[in-house]
Amino acid sequence: MHVLLIVAVLLGGYALLWLLGFLGRALHYRRRPVPDDADYVVVLGAGLHGCDVTPLLAARLDAALERFAAAEAAGRAPLLLVTGGPHKSAPHEECTEAAAMARYLLARGVPAGRIRREERATDTVENLRFSAALMAAERPGYRCTVVTSGFHVLRSAAAARRAGAPGRVAAADGLLAHGPYLLLREAVATALAYPRLNAAAVALLVVIALWW
Repeated sequence: MHVLLIVAVLLGGYALLWLLGFLGRALHYRRRPVPDDADYVVVLGAGLHGCDVTPLLAARLDAALERFAAAEAAGRAPLLLVTGGPHKSAPHEECTEAAAMARYLLARGVPAGRIRREERATDTVENLRFSAALMAAERPGYRCTVVTSGFHVLRSAAAARRAGAPGRVAAADGLLAHGPYLLLREAVATALAYPRLNAAAVALLVVIALWW
């Protein structure tokens, strides 16, 4: 019982430190300046309501539209790339996340020729990998700005690095804009993205508890 209590305390402490570290790094990424010299503004998909975008996804698209408009006002001509495949709530081909996002942008005056769609991705890693391949094929040497929700910035930045997508990740809103549940879920998802690191840390803590 004594050993189990020590294990529980150590694991609880590790989980708390991970959460604090996640919050600190997420705030750091949110506050970093994002240059407006991107060739592409990439908008990461999220769940749909039927075939329509949700408020969470609309916030990402509105933030991307602001960047798009600012770049145009400065004399640049970026493209908007929306990424996301069929969602479980709308599995039909015409209801891919990217298709719903493109309709949202078209309804707000973005010319169809300035929108690119990536409609295969099923998660954040695929969003960035497939988008990076599309951008590299169309514009070698491109730079991009990836727009996502505030709580999702940290994992998106890691996925962008792994995909080799040059550029920065921009937050559409605050860490708690969509409630604490999504933030906590994202902290867990980020931890699961590093299974070896966390497995090694947990094993070390168990060994320490047994030795203690």
